[in-house]
Amino acid sequence: MSPRSRATVAYVAAFAAVGANFPYLPVHYRALGLDLAAIGLLAALWAGASLVASPLWGSVTDRFPRSRAVLPAAALLAAVAATGLSQAQALATIAAGVACVAVATAGVTPMLDARTLDILGDDRAGYGRIRAWGSISFVVSTAVVGFLIGRAGTQALFAAWIPALLVTALIALGLPRSRRASATGSIWSGASRVVRAPGLGAFLAAAFVMWAATAAISSFLSVRLYDLGAGAEAAGAAWIVGSVVEIPIMFAFPRLAARFGAHRLLVVGAGSFAARGILYAVAGTPDVLVAGAVLEGLGYGLFFVASVGYVAELAPPRRIATAQGVLSAVTFGLASITGASVGGVIASVLTIPGLFAVAAVVGVAAVVGVVLALRAAPRHAAAVTAPVDSAAR
Repeated sequence: MSPRSRATVAYVAAFAAVGANFPYLPVHYRALGLDLAAIGLLAALWAGASLVASPLWGSVTDRFPRSRAVLPAAALLAAVAATGLSQAQALATIAAGVACVAVATAGVTPMLDARTLDILGDDRAGYGRIRAWGSISFVVSTAVVGFLIGRAGTQALFAAWIPALLVTALIALGLPRSRRASATGSIWSGASRVVRAPGLGAFLAAAFVMWAATAAISSFLSVRLYDLGAGAEAAGAAWIVGSVVEIPIMFAFPRLAARFGAHRLLVVGAGSFAARGILYAVAGTPDVLVAGAVLEGLGYGLFFVASVGYVAELAPPRRIATAQGVLSAVTFGLASITGASVGGVIASVLTIPGLFAVAAVVGVAAVVGVVLALRAAPRHAAAVTAPVDSAAR
C-alpha cells in the first residue's frame, strides 16, 4: 500500500469514529436525563481539553517527527477513554470520561493532517482529495450509527466508535516516518511561536469568531431536532447532508481555487456558515433544518481545506504539526468552548431558535473579520490556498 493510500485509509477509520460519536453524544446525554445547560457544559469541557491538548500533541510530533508511535498512541488512549465514557451514568463520571476522551482525540486529526502534508510534499492540492475520503466515511458511519441508535439506543454509538479508534491506531502505525528535521525549543513554546508568525494571529482570531458561532449551532442542532419530535435518524441525516455536500468540494478544491481564487473561497465558506445561522433561526420543521445542512457542508468544504494549507504555509519552519494543532485548538477547542458554553446559557434563556439568531449575527461579523485578516496577510499567502495541478489548468 502506498503512503497516500495508507493515509487515506487512516482518514477513513478516524472519521468513522467521528461519525459515530459527534452527531449523537448530545442525544446520548439527553437520554441520560441531562438538561441543556449540562449538555452545553460537557461540550465546552470537551473543547477545553482539546484546546490544551491539540497544540501539545502537535509540539510532541514536531519534536519527534520520525517517531511512528505518537499518533497511534493518541488513538489507542482515545479508545480506552471512550470505553470508560460508555459506562458513565452520573454527571461527574460523564465529565471525567469526556475530558479523557477529548485529551486523547485532540491529537488524532491534527497529527494525521501534518503527517499527510509530509507525505504530499509540495503537492498540497492532494490534501483535499485524501481528506474527502474521511468525509465519505463520516457519512457512512453517521448513517449506520443513526440506524442502530434508533433500534438499540444510544449505547450503540460506542459499539462503532471504539473499534474505529482501534483501527485508526493500527493503520497509523504503518504511516511513513516524517522527513522533517526535529523542532528546537521546548514543547510548550511551539504554540507561542506559531501564533506570533506574521499573518497568522489575525486569521486565527477571525476563524475563532466564525467557528464559535458555528459551534453554538452545531452543539444544539441534534437537540433541536429531538425537541421537534425527530428521531436519531433525522439528527444523523443533518450531518450526512452536510458531509455529502463537502465531499465533492474537497475533491474539486484545486480547480475551484484556480478558477475563483482561494481567498474568495475562504470568504464564501465563512458566509455559508453565517447563512446557515440565519436559516436555522427561522426554521420550524426538521426538514428545513436538515436541508439547511447544505450550507454547513459548503462552508466546511471551502473554509476548512483552505485553512489547513494557509496555516501550513504561514507556520514557522519545523512547526507544521504544531501549527495544525493550534488551528485545531482555536477552531475546535477555544471556539467550541465559547460557542457551546455561551450557547447553552443563551438557549436556556432565549430558546434554541434564539440562540441560532444570535449565532447568525456573530457569523456575519466573522465574515467581515475573515476579509480583514486576509487583506492584512503576507502577499505570498495568497498562493498557499490555491494549489494548482496539471488537471486544474
